[in-house]
Amino acid sequence: MQVSDKSIRRGAALGLVSLMALAGCTPATVEAEVETDGSASVGAEFDWRAHEGETIRFVAGLQPWQEAVVPLIAEFEDLTGITVEVEALPEDQFRQRLQVELTAGSGDIDVFMTSVLQDGPRFAESGWYADLEPFVSDPLLTSPDYNFSDISSSVLEGHTFNGVLSALPIQLEVQMLYYRKDLLEAAGFDGPPSTYEELEEMAAAVHDPANDLYGFSSRGRGAATVTQITTFLRSYGADYLDADGKAAFASDEGIEAIAEYGRLVRTYGPSGGVNNSWEELLALFQSGSIALWSDNSGQAAALRDPATSSVAEVVGYAPMPAGPVTAAQSYFGWAAAVAETSGKKEAAWLFLQWLTGPDVVSQLQEQGIPGGRVSIGFGPDVPEEFVTTFQTALADATAQLPAVKPVPEVRDAIGAAVVSSILGEDVPTAVRKAAEEFDRIVESSE
Repeated sequence: MQVSDKSIRRGAALGLVSLMALAGCTPATVEAEVETDGSASVGAEFDWRAHEGETIRFVAGLQPWQEAVVPLIAEFEDLTGITVEVEALPEDQFRQRLQVELTAGSGDIDVFMTSVLQDGPRFAESGWYADLEPFVSDPLLTSPDYNFSDISSSVLEGHTFNGVLSALPIQLEVQMLYYRKDLLEAAGFDGPPSTYEELEEMAAAVHDPANDLYGFSSRGRGAATVTQITTFLRSYGADYLDADGKAAFASDEGIEAIAEYGRLVRTYGPSGGVNNSWEELLALFQSGSIALWSDNSGQAAALRDPATSSVAEVVGYAPMPAGPVTAAQSYFGWAAAVAETSGKKEAAWLFLQWLTGPDVVSQLQEQGIPGGRVSIGFGPDVPEEFVTTFQTALADATAQLPAVKPVPEVRDAIGAAVVSSILGEDVPTAVRKAAEEFDRIVESSE
């Protein structure tokens, strides 16, 4: 299976359209119509319990969506009689586990989380995604209550590679700036920053490391930084690629953007910043140790949860500030797929159908975790500021990752330059080296 560069670019663009389409218990057996000979139809039953007694394995990354959906899985098990074994790992370990098992052709994974921005072209080319269209179109396998048309066509196209519907969206995210309302107000500020200059002014005003309070932070651990550095690059007038598909981030503007990101994290963040990804920073913000934090919107539900967050009542949400050229916004998305090597594809499809069905998506959006359906809005307990920020960022968001096939490898190269910046090393040299490595990796993959 071949995946063209054009398909990658189209997938990224359609992913944005799918995000913009967001608008803010199923019986075990229902009737369906099945064509038997092309001319007549007979009544047939869709049966949620058709695979009762089977056990499937779901491999996921540890994150707020996963934490929110796992407690609901008992509902699926009661509905279907299928047992779901969940294996949830920190993101780096999760990606490594998928790579190892899928490369080996393991049949032990039935359903897995995936990101089409990062994984899509490579996983599709490797034949790791089962084609979901035959399941969707079979009334014996898909409940009429699933309402497949509620997932916009642009969402589906963005998850389709060379005609293969490879995955379905489970969570859509934009980058946003989380901030402590109480700290900024006490320091004399009326609201969140609208420019990077204001961001630094506010960070400096509240920064108090002697009392375990840090003005600002963002991801610093290698490849994990790349989703967050995107807005800095574009706010400074730079980007990952030029019109010929070559690395463009080693421009003067790109070097300045990466230098600024590193300086802010180094100056106002906790020590050891290059070891922090979203997991560590989420815990630090929840504990009250960070005043301003840029990361993806998927973390918001955990920040609002008083059971896990000491700042649940004072967290605020804002779009990313403006740089010298523009106020760039960015998006990311998670999906779920059935493994092509699974020997239990029909049971796996029942689980994926349930995960992406209107009932589960509605329950998660009640908590402020956006799914991929058009008709389902956010719950009344989700702060208006979050909804407004999400929609505002969404309107101008571009993909958080470069539109190339070897995304993990180029993330490592770019991330190394960001780490150098955070450490206060020679940023121009590090960024130019990363650009050379980027081009080498992309060329060798073609």
